[in-house]
Amino acid sequence: MTVNELARKYEAQYRLAVCKADALTPLLCVYSGRKLEVLRRKIRFYYDMACECKEIAFMLKGFYPEDLNEF
Repeated sequence: MTVNELARKYEAQYRLAVCKADALTPLLCVYSGRKLEVLRRKIRFYYDMACECKEIAFMLKGFYPEDLNEF
């Protein structure tokens, strides 16, 4: 697996985590009390995970220069 392939995998995980968080968001109007607290934690977890995946993908994309012939 190349670094760019790994970056694409992290981008896919980013999109998946965002979709999961977005799917749970409408439930914020339905739940209350302890269940609402747990739901907010889950949503926050997915968004945090998405941010980390996006950052890692960005770092991996810049790991090698575009043109390796320069070196």
